[in-house]
Amino acid sequence: MSKTKSAFLGVLSSQIFMLVAIGLNFFSSPFILKSLSSEIYGLSIVIFQITAYLGMFDFGLNAGISRYLAGSRGDDVKTKEAVAKIISTSFVSYAILGLMVAIVGNILAPFVSHVFDIPIGYRSQVAYIVSAISVLLGFQFLLRAITGIFFAHQRQVLSNTLSFILSIGNTAMVMLFLHFGWQLWSFVLAQLVVFIISGILNIYFFKKYYGYVILDYKKFDFSLLKEMFSYGFFLFLSGIAVQVVFETDRILIGSIISLTAVSVYSLSSRVPELLSQFIWKVVDNSFPAMVELSKGDSNEFKTVHDKIMQLTLSLSTYAFWIIILISYPFLKLWVGEDFYAGNGFMFIIAYLYLIQHTIIHVTAVCLNGAGIVKKIAFMAICEAVINVLLSIWLGNLYGLKGVVLGTIFASLLTTGWYIPFISIKYFKSSLMDYILVILKPLFVLSIPGIIMYVLLNGIFNKLDNWGTLVIYGVIIAALGLIPIYLLNKSMILKLKKAFM
Repeated sequence: MSKTKSAFLGVLSSQIFMLVAIGLNFFSSPFILKSLSSEIYGLSIVIFQITAYLGMFDFGLNAGISRYLAGSRGDDVKTKEAVAKIISTSFVSYAILGLMVAIVGNILAPFVSHVFDIPIGYRSQVAYIVSAISVLLGFQFLLRAITGIFFAHQRQVLSNTLSFILSIGNTAMVMLFLHFGWQLWSFVLAQLVVFIISGILNIYFFKKYYGYVILDYKKFDFSLLKEMFSYGFFLFLSGIAVQVVFETDRILIGSIISLTAVSVYSLSSRVPELLSQFIWKVVDNSFPAMVELSKGDSNEFKTVHDKIMQLTLSLSTYAFWIIILISYPFLKLWVGEDFYAGNGFMFIIAYLYLIQHTIIHVTAVCLNGAGIVKKIAFMAICEAVINVLLSIWLGNLYGLKGVVLGTIFASLLTTGWYIPFISIKYFKSSLMDYILVILKPLFVLSIPGIIMYVLLNGIFNKLDNWGTLVIYGVIIAALGLIPIYLLNKSMILKLKKAFM
């Protein structure tokens, strides 16, 4: 299978699966909210944002493993030995890291309930829940040693299918345990069930495709581990920074405003957040190919970057205007208008996810594929620090909108200019060339978007039933496909040719 075809099937499968997962997420959220109340729902979000940090503390090993595995593809004996050494080294390392995460999580667990205004009846539960999740995360680390190879070797349909099964399985289990009255513990029990299923499926397919790999601590290679860490550690720093930028907002809101405000923020930002992740899959699934392209002609690499940027930003720009148009009636019908954070909030949160961070994300993934991570990581850490300080300050002044504005300004002051600057140097391009690549889809897709918003905003605000909203939404989404196709025709035709 060609690289183009493999990458396209990876993107297509991930998009289809994510659409289904998004649908299930929207279906389940009102049920979960009703089962827990807005305050406890906000508490559950905060708990899992905190424990998500623990899950990131592999210090970048996962990124290093993916890059080294992506560069070790083939059926010859030498390549198989290299793969076996990478997997065995990572397994031993993850065993140690998993134990560390479990210990650290249990040490921190008793202190979590002191940071937030948690209802008295839930304070002891929170400590036990954080402790249990920390232990479970420790075991999940072991699976990382074998799961990354499917994506790295461009078995992306398989990788996406497994992720999809686990995603919908987790949501279904949460709803099931909530139905039986387990409340906050439902999330822990769901993760436990999904971990068991994940272990069985991943081990089965690993044995099927890589049966020649025997996990052996004797194959542990410390020099190889250092090499993987030397690359992955800086991506780990970037990952921590991204986690702070995107997810710490909820923790800050829970501590400086209220747990109920966390629910309002999370539900109002759900559509732009999920849509951005859906669109970003276009570039995320291209990462293994980026690693290979970076070793060849730099002009070809730049061309691919520009085409992906144009396609991704085309989708994001049109999605931005759709979100501005449908957010109020959607939230009103979905969970109630009390959870709508306001027009001003929707404009800035949609801009953050779908415009500002889309531009940075596309270029950053390409540069990471080329191994450019150190300087970006340090700038990302600066962004995270500035983000926290600005979000606290502006959050106290302006509430939810202030927290988001802090995130926007922090990015503009750091990675928002630095990542494009680095890419211009790497591609030996010019600032004007980079700007034109961005402005073209922004301008072309904003014209129909603005016209649509001006003409239809009043109509959409009065919609009071799902049937009409869905019909109108599908029509305006379909109309956007025309300018998106015309703008990205050459890339779409190339993908079509790969299947002929």
